[in-house]
Amino acid sequence: MDAFWSRSSTLGAKQKAFSWRIDTRGNIFIKRKFRHARFPRIDKISCTHLNKLDGFMQDREWKDLANNVAKLHRRNEKEGIGNFLYRLRPDVSYAQLSSQLGAIFYRSGVWEWNEQKRGMQFQLLPGDWREKTVGYYRSSLEKEHGSILGERYPEAGEKGEGCQKAEQTRLSAFFSS
Repeated sequence: MDAFWSRSSTLGAKQKAFSWRIDTRGNIFIKRKFRHARFPRIDKISCTHLNKLDGFMQDREWKDLANNVAKLHRRNEKEGIGNFLYRLRPDVSYAQLSSQLGAIFYRSGVWEWNEQKRGMQFQLLPGDWREKTVGYYRSSLEKEHGSILGERYPEAGEKGEGCQKAEQTRLSAFFSS
């Protein structure tokens, strides 16, 4: 499947541009450019981690963005989305993806945003995160590229392979002779 990137920006006071895509398994890829880096960095947030994040948000309470670099390094950041991602993978850059995920999930209708540029909080809205995100991805690509893309990206509501099944398939393919 060809990979088409959708362009977006974070929600904060200093909006930062990024590109993203979602594959048929529900993995989200985010491409960001760092100030002193020559090339953009591409990070993958696995469907498994996204399902865990969805579970974290299930109480439908407001959650802080909580992705301050210094506080994450010192391990004294408050409870919230960035800190949750940091616990899944202890990498500050990975935890910082909460800013991009916040923008994607807000614009997809997965999360509600408190509309604050500082002190951002998000709350889960009813519905399936994958279905909503794929629908938003498709509509954003159609706006950017027109309808010439055909079926090269997932259908809204398409489940693809489940997270666990996809991981098992990859591992079994790797270990089989």
